[in-house]
This record gives sequence, C-alpha cells and structure tokens, in this order.
Amino acid sequence: MRGTAHTRPVAAAERAFRERFGRAPEGVAFAPGRVNLIGEHVDYCGLPVLPAALSHGVALAFAARRDERVRCRTTEPGFEEVALTLGDAPAGTGFGRYLAAAAAGLETGGWTPDARAGFDGAIASDLPVAAGLSSSSAVVIAGAVALLGVRGRLTPGETLPRAETMRLALDLAEAEHGVAIQGGAMDQSICLGAVSGHALHITFEPSGWNPVPVDPSRFSFLVAYSGRRADKAAAAGRIFDERVRQTREAYRLVREFLPHADGYPALVANHPAEELRSAADRLPAPLDGRFRHVVTEAGRTAAAARHLEDGDATAFGETLDASHESLRRDYEVSTPELDALVEAARSAGARGARLTGAGLGGSVVLLAPPGREAAIRADLTERYYLPRGIPAPAGTHLLDATPSGPAALLPA
Repeated sequence: MRGTAHTRPVAAAERAFRERFGRAPEGVAFAPGRVNLIGEHVDYCGLPVLPAALSHGVALAFAARRDERVRCRTTEPGFEEVALTLGDAPAGTGFGRYLAAAAAGLETGGWTPDARAGFDGAIASDLPVAAGLSSSSAVVIAGAVALLGVRGRLTPGETLPRAETMRLALDLAEAEHGVAIQGGAMDQSICLGAVSGHALHITFEPSGWNPVPVDPSRFSFLVAYSGRRADKAAAAGRIFDERVRQTREAYRLVREFLPHADGYPALVANHPAEELRSAADRLPAPLDGRFRHVVTEAGRTAAAARHLEDGDATAFGETLDASHESLRRDYEVSTPELDALVEAARSAGARGARLTGAGLGGSVVLLAPPGREAAIRADLTERYYLPRGIPAPAGTHLLDATPSGPAALLPA
C-alpha cells in the first residue's frame, strides 16, 4: 500500500499528527475518492451505477483516546480543528459533522456495541474539495475505519467479509444523509467495496457489487476538475435535493398510468424503453426531463457495463457523450464550465466525456485512447486551463483515474 499514490496523503497526515499531538500516530485510515464512470443521479432511485475508486483520497492518522472525544485537524486550508463528543448528533458545517456521521453510522448499525473510544487525528487529502469526487464521503469512511481500528474491530490489513462491508456502506450512507445531500449509497459502496483494476457495477434492488475488469490496453480514464466548486453545503446541495424530490414526484405521477410498477428498478425492468419515453412525454415540465434522464441513464449504465466487459471503447465513449447530453438538457445539472471542459476533452482526442458526480460544478471524466494521455493533458491545459488562469493543473486538476482499491486500515 505504501508504494502507491496513497503515500502522499498518508505521509502528510502522519506529519500533521506529529506536529499537532507531539507523538506518532497508532494507525492511518485511508479512504479513496471515486469517479462515477456512468449512472448519474440514479442511485437514489435504486438504479445501478458504474463507479471506480481513485488512487487519490483521504488519509486520517489517528491514536486512540480513553474517552468518547474526537479531536481532529486537517491540512486543508480554511478548516479549523474540530472537537466533538461521540454520541452527539452531527451538526455544523465543518468537516467534524462527517466524523460525527461516521460514529453515528457505526452506532446505529451495532458495529462496536461495547466500545465507544474516540481518537486524536489529523486528515490530509490529495482530492480537490467540492470537485464531485466524493471527498466528503471519503472523510466519513476514513472516520469509520479509524473508529473500527481504535475499538479493536479492525486491525491493519484486515478486511471485513463482503456481506458485512455492504451493510456498513448502507449504514454509513444513511448516517451521512443526516449531514449532507439526500443521495444514494454509491459513494460509500465504491469506497468500501472497490476492487483494484475494476469498475464496480453496483445494484441496490437487490443489493449487489459486481466487479467489471477495466482493460488498460483499451480503456484509460482521466478526471479533469473544472475549477468551479460543486459546494453541496450551499446552492448545489439545495438543487441536488430538489432533483431527488422531482424524480420521486415524477415516479408518483407515472404510476397513475403505469400502475404495476413498484419503484424505478421494477419500472425499468418491466417496461420497454419506448414506453418509458412516452411516459416522460406525458409529464409536465420539468418532471418530464427528470424522468427521461433517469430511465434513459439506466439503459446507458447497463450498456456501458457491457461495453466495458466487451472491450468496446468506442461504444463506451459514445455512451459517455449521451449521458452528458442528458444531464445537460433533461436533468439540468451541467454548467458552462463543465460543457466547455467536455468539448475541450473531445477536441483533444478523448473518445467520450461527461460530467461526473452531481454536477453543478466539479469534474468531468474522459476516456482517453491509451498512450494519448499526455497529449490530452497538454491540450486541455492549452484549451481550458490556461485561458482561465490555471497555469499548472497537473496533479490537482487533471487526475489519473486508474481503478484502485478500497478503503483500508494501515499501520503507522
């Protein structure tokens, strides 16, 4: 593990811990960010998604306390050190609410019923904040892994059985809803269930994680940050939650003339695509577009998983393009920056590109022909970043998205 890109945030977190607490940490929890390859704004409808874990992520160096307190600092500028008591309801706007959510999820799920020890900690990350790469959920997962470590539920290098990991993801997703947007469980599932070299085809009804190999000779993914924050604690979060409500209202109306459906997964499974598109046409605006995106994105996600398994990069890229157009037109979560970055990526030679994450700012994922990554990076720098006053995006705005492994507890 130490020989991977995890080294950067892990070393920074360990250094920050020593500076703050004057001793060495006892362990380090690492939680990866994620890029959602396709399946956007559908997990909260119970429909499948296809994300992959990044090698970039959040590291939390920690040492156990003898009481139920957590003290934690972060190396990210603009965030103050937090102090909280485990068991208190998550509150506030700082990153401490995500650590409180981690503790709440463990408690609700009965993960450490006989121990409530806290920790002193320091967080470092090499993910851009509010970039649509799940940095907030990574903090929740890192906090949970640290708490499992100090309470003796996990040891360095140990992994939970698959069924328990899936349950933990759902428990932490539910807890995070108390402090953040009302999304699904995609972020927590990929962070905990990732398989190196694979995307994860995640189903929610029924629950299942199916690793899909990503052939590096055919598929090379990059993430490009637009430079516009997708701040879900502000307007972006309000718009996101509005979209959740709109998809539910659209489904309620559709049930009036497709009454045998029971949830979006059953609706998609039991009605042909043409019938679903006709149903969208019967809805008032903007519910027609919201519904149309959800049901067509479900089809695109299934198709993309097949293209990945078949090694068909051309078809996969076309599916990315179609997803972005649906998110732009029907779901209305793109921005001028994201649209410009997608077009720049295509002009630079990407086989396809689309916004990834919730949109409303953040990042795009692009499919590069293997061996063309450096040329595309250089072209994007010239076409997109330099005209916007971003002189050196590599490593902060342009990230390699080789599918990586899951969250882990590391020795200090």
